Amino acid sequence: MQNETRYGFFVDNVRAVWRAIGAFAILLSMKKSLQPRPVADIAPSAAHAAPRKKRFLRKALSAAAALYLFADLFGKAQFVTCRYEIEDARIQSDVRIAIVSDLHGALYGAGQSEIVDTLETAKPHAVLLLGDLFDQHGNNENTVTLLHALAGRFKCYFILGNHEYKSGETVSIRAAIEAAGIPILDGASAVIRSDETEVRLYGIDDGRGGKAKQLQQIADAAAQRSDDEFSILAIHVPNGVESYLHYGFDLMLAGHTHGGQIVVPGVLNGLYAPGQGFFPKYGGGRYDFGNQTLIISRGLARKPFWLPRICNPPELTLVTLKPRTGE
Repeated sequence: MQNETRYGFFVDNVRAVWRAIGAFAILLSMKKSLQPRPVADIAPSAAHAAPRKKRFLRKALSAAAALYLFADLFGKAQFVTCRYEIEDARIQSDVRIAIVSDLHGALYGAGQSEIVDTLETAKPHAVLLLGDLFDQHGNNENTVTLLHALAGRFKCYFILGNHEYKSGETVSIRAAIEAAGIPILDGASAVIRSDETEVRLYGIDDGRGGKAKQLQQIADAAAQRSDDEFSILAIHVPNGVESYLHYGFDLMLAGHTHGGQIVVPGVLNGLYAPGQGFFPKYGGGRYDFGNQTLIISRGLARKPFWLPRICNPPELTLVTLKPRTGE
């Protein structure tokens, strides 16, 4: 079950907007260059047809550019809050977990106020910062702003993603996260409490930190896991989920896919996802494997600026674990 609430318009990269508008203006300026030159030996009917065809082409290109610009800007202008509920007999009182994933340095309101306000309304017991909040290109001040805004209000945990490593600044990124007072779960675990209910969160480092290391962390977490305790595995990239289902984690949380960028509701759950290619099997959303569940947050990314998100708005994800009813 999913409920969505939308947040208002905010564009965080003015230069990208002006680049898109500039491209649109260039297409409109093609009128002069596309004007037909008079040719004496062309029949009158052909001479009139050529300009009409070129005018049609110019208008078609302009309309396509306008449509692309609209989709690129407004498809990313709002984020939605996507909610999931999971019932389990070991849960005695609701446990709310918020997932903030794949921010890539985007800004949502002054001081990240839109994200903060949404989370304050949701009142999560834990906020999971599920990788790629930092971006390998550009300025990450907006990410640092968010870290400090959240750390003073919520219990937060950070899982490193591929962009934290691809930036080449992993050491300084780790330092920035720790300076905000947020623990990095790099093969470590934490307990999330709600009244008398406790669930165990296992954080796994990204594969770019070493694939063998990552696989060992998953195996170690599985060895610590107990069937008496609801267990959550948090890992940035979901691509290998089928290879560790046998470990028995009750819930797996991931990001990375950006929802596959382009979605056709009811037909296509994502056109392309990194590491999975076109028509990804795990584009975003909820996937059930018997008594186990994978939830992939579609993330808050507005990058790459040139690629629109169609029917796939940026997303903040809320997961609520609830007592099982009807038994």
